[in-house]
Amino acid sequence: MLAAVLCSQQAVSQQMPKVLSLDEAINRSVETYPSIRAKLAEIQASESEAVASRVGYSLPAISFQAQALYATSNQVRGTFFPNEGTAIPTSGGIKVNGYTSDAVWSSFSTLLGSYKLVNFGKKKADETVSKARIEQANADYERELFEHKVEVADAYLLTLVFQDAFKVQQKNFDRIQAFYNVIHATAAAGLRPGVDSSMAAAEVSKASVMLLESQKVADQQKIRLAELLGGGSPNYELVSDKFNATLPVYNVHNIREGNPLLKFYEKRIGFSMAKTQAIRKSYLPSIMARGALWSRGSGISDRTDEAGNFNYSSSLSGLKFRAYDYMTGLTTLWNISDVFRTKQQARSQQYLTESYQQQFNEVRLRVDGQMQTADLQYASALKVVEQAPVQLSAAQAAYAQADARYQAGLSTVVELTQSIALLNRAEIDQIVAHNNVWRALLQKLAAVGDITDFLNQAK
Repeated sequence: MLAAVLCSQQAVSQQMPKVLSLDEAINRSVETYPSIRAKLAEIQASESEAVASRVGYSLPAISFQAQALYATSNQVRGTFFPNEGTAIPTSGGIKVNGYTSDAVWSSFSTLLGSYKLVNFGKKKADETVSKARIEQANADYERELFEHKVEVADAYLLTLVFQDAFKVQQKNFDRIQAFYNVIHATAAAGLRPGVDSSMAAAEVSKASVMLLESQKVADQQKIRLAELLGGGSPNYELVSDKFNATLPVYNVHNIREGNPLLKFYEKRIGFSMAKTQAIRKSYLPSIMARGALWSRGSGISDRTDEAGNFNYSSSLSGLKFRAYDYMTGLTTLWNISDVFRTKQQARSQQYLTESYQQQFNEVRLRVDGQMQTADLQYASALKVVEQAPVQLSAAQAAYAQADARYQAGLSTVVELTQSIALLNRAEIDQIVAHNNVWRALLQKLAAVGDITDFLNQAK
């Protein structure tokens, strides 16, 4: 099954569509990106841990043991302490004939069952911890999912603006190349000074460098976007019509309660509080219902000879069970001194809860700042986008006039190259201005915690 999933993921990562819309990019990243799949695995882990905790309370614990030993059976009167199982007990009375090195085979088998009848609130506390752990894992997944969607959307916009900037530089290069061809021909015919041809050649080289640099940046951003999508070839085109032709409607309220990052910290605090309560309950005892069956065999006879000595048989017949017993009843064990240890553990967990609370407060302040910053960026971007067409129209007019003046011999090549540079800058500013408005809306909705409106307007 795991191999099939990995093969499926690899196949998806290799099949990048030629034209990639924003919705397709986000859906693809959600399905394939490793960090999101890791958070899903953490949810499954927390759910399995909850089942394990529930089974520990709902089902009886059943254990079985069996042993076959070849040993002596010397005994003395007195008391010994098992010392965590390291002391080996010997059953039976003191031998009449003293201590001997006679060894026999013996057997012992036990089937023991126990069930927690009363746990004084420990079960409920552990169930609360398990539930809080699952809620925290789900909130962490939603946080990772949301933040990745925002990152993909922002990377898509950046890739788009660099892709369009490359197209502008290509257009600028073609314009300057045509300009150079005309000047070079006229200069060769003696109609223009040779310096004009040299300056035009320099402008062609400059435009070529700008084109190459623009292509490099655009390709780098494509690679970054492909990485966020889970891998695959970056040879795709983005859909730019919506972002370049229209502006989004900005009608967002400053409500941050739905922010997945804040929800994650809230669930983290809840989990820590539940864990504190479980620690406080952990020192309490449990009343156990226990039942057992056991049987034993021995190579030592139950009867003595005429001298009062027990009969020993070193054969394997001592492994045969001879005595059978059963037991049922209630037991409890309370380590009362654990209260001092658990008290300090609970205090430590309380300090962690306070730490999480302060981290939550810090994140809330940061989110508030992000919303205010997004408002400022949108207002500024909107003013810029209003001026961008004016700048572009003026630059186009200046270029047309400079070209006409140069063709008429009324201006120098310097004036014409300056107008070309001005037009190129205006064309770049035009696409950046539109893109910045969309990015400001994305940043605002990211702080609010829901980018659905952005995605709907981008369709």
